[in-house]
Amino acid sequence: MPSYREYCPIAVGAEFFGDRWTPLILRELILGSRRFNDIHRGLGKMSRTLLIGRLRELERRGIVERTVDGAGRTTEYRLTAAGRELEPVVWALGHWAARWSFGDPADEDLDAAWLVWRLHQSVLADRLPPARTVIQFVLSGTGGGEGWLVLDRGGSTACQIDPGFEVDLVVMGDNREMHRWLLGWRSFREARQSGSLRLIGPTRLARAFPTWFRPPQFAGSLGNPTPEARAS
Repeated sequence: MPSYREYCPIAVGAEFFGDRWTPLILRELILGSRRFNDIHRGLGKMSRTLLIGRLRELERRGIVERTVDGAGRTTEYRLTAAGRELEPVVWALGHWAARWSFGDPADEDLDAAWLVWRLHQSVLADRLPPARTVIQFVLSGTGGGEGWLVLDRGGSTACQIDPGFEVDLVVMGDNREMHRWLLGWRSFREARQSGSLRLIGPTRLARAFPTWFRPPQFAGSLGNPTPEARAS
């Protein structure tokens, strides 16, 4: 990471924060990813080699710390106190972009696996059914594909390969519309009423499904969100 060589706190702060991938790495750590593979799942367009280099640089700068096992192998990454203080900066950047420079998803933004991982990160464990619940996503259109969430109050998992459990609820529909709902441009009710999404499974699970996840982080800052999204 190059230095601005300028005696100004903003310049120094930008050296810590201002390269292409660092804010997204911080986002993943803030959202609870600790292991390398989990961090990388949230950054699918970033090479593993580059991620290793960025994590090392963040460790050198005192933003990230590693936990190692007895053999010296890295087991987890965590934010230091200095790194945790960047959390409001990360969210403020997102809210600013949502307000001024964020629109409908482009084709290259659509990724069903990324979407399922994001939902996994926003699960509200205390809202889940008491028994393990398996959701299958079958998303069509650009960037579509299949994915599974294994929801459990003791810990939930996102899968790109069929986990082998009986599926309790299938979410089927347009991948672009699911991304719109995820970010807060649409309410789930609107998406279902438009016919873009449908749920196959017990009515009680279908009705409860959108309540199992945190409201969209940036819905209230979007330049033109739906009234339902603002309310969430």
